[in-house]
Amino acid sequence: MPTPEIPTGERRSWMPYDDYPDLIWEYTHLNEPELTAKFEELAHWGSDKDTAYATIQPCVNPHEGSQDRHIIQSWDIDGREWRFRAVFDGHGGHETVDYTLQHLPVFLLERLADAVGAKPQWTGHDISKVLQEGIVAFDDGIGQAFLDLFPGDSIRDLSEDEVKAIVNAPENVHKALRCMRGTTVLISLVDPSKKNLWVASLGDCTAILGTKTPSGAWSAQTLSYNHNGQNQAESSRVTLEHAGEEGCMQDDRVLGAIAVTRAIGDFVFKHPAIYTQRGLLNVEVGFRTQRKVEDLLPRVLTPPYVSNIPQISHIPLSTSSNPSALLMYSDGLGDLYEDEFREVMKAPGFWPALMGKILDAPSSGSRGSENNAAMRFVRLGIGADDAVGVSRSLTTEYWGRWMDDTTVLVVRL
Repeated sequence: MPTPEIPTGERRSWMPYDDYPDLIWEYTHLNEPELTAKFEELAHWGSDKDTAYATIQPCVNPHEGSQDRHIIQSWDIDGREWRFRAVFDGHGGHETVDYTLQHLPVFLLERLADAVGAKPQWTGHDISKVLQEGIVAFDDGIGQAFLDLFPGDSIRDLSEDEVKAIVNAPENVHKALRCMRGTTVLISLVDPSKKNLWVASLGDCTAILGTKTPSGAWSAQTLSYNHNGQNQAESSRVTLEHAGEEGCMQDDRVLGAIAVTRAIGDFVFKHPAIYTQRGLLNVEVGFRTQRKVEDLLPRVLTPPYVSNIPQISHIPLSTSSNPSALLMYSDGLGDLYEDEFREVMKAPGFWPALMGKILDAPSSGSRGSENNAAMRFVRLGIGADDAVGVSRSLTTEYWGRWMDDTTVLVVRL
């Protein structure tokens, strides 16, 4: 006999971790159409020009609001359109990711306009250089704005009360907070001819280029790699740059504390320790993990430990009529897929097959989320058609996060 359907609205319990049998969470079971309605209610989703977007954090605690951000812009430079898309995954707080969202695109646009204006016959390398140097300069500016509060070595000589007055002054506190928080960066840029794509990455967001072949199958090319301690190349780089410092990488984390090895902000890992010890630790708003910051400071010997140099990829785009799309996502989607498809993801055909399944899906003729490619990628990660799995993902009653912030952009090229 078929298993009877669980009634919509029934409260049920589940054990999220096998290793913790005493940890039981409650959730509300939903069936269709209530399930999709709840998904669409909790997500921020839609489309803008050629780009479908979706972002979700189902935890209703206002203090656990999503720190993911994204932006979709068209840049007019000398009457020609450049397409700019970006995903930012903040951590530690909202200040750095919000500042980056507001100011980094403008910062890069100005530099790109100057470069294109000075050299109309630009090369792919020229644009890569604009992106790389622009991101580095932007982050350096965040750090320097805080250092400038203490000219020379004055932070060593000021009293505790004097330092507190400086860092908590209304005109200064946000300069400090932007150094205390951080964000990853994933940028895509397409030139006016639509023949060139650039991807810039800091941190652990991911960009995958999908192209439909003449046979109808899709190919998939990953254009970024994770800048975190689980990436052996990144871990080795940090260790090599800080030779002899046993504590520079611990438990796949920089100084045993932060997962990403490249980011905007996070100046605890970039400035000499005294600026954190005497400066940032005296900011009244504080760190979310104040004690952890205090504990890691003795290991801050030869900063910077977290890099602001992005990985840049330049990809010539095909001029054929074959469809192509760029998938951009924060690591929240990667975590969901690791849980759902841990073994399957290791197969070389995973992403091509998934791109085909999502991007070739026929339109239902409605305006619902089933016609939004970004939402389809997210829905697959939280359980697809499994009503129990999706209900748990969306309605668990817990005051903390049970799911990472997740953002997806699908850019039709």
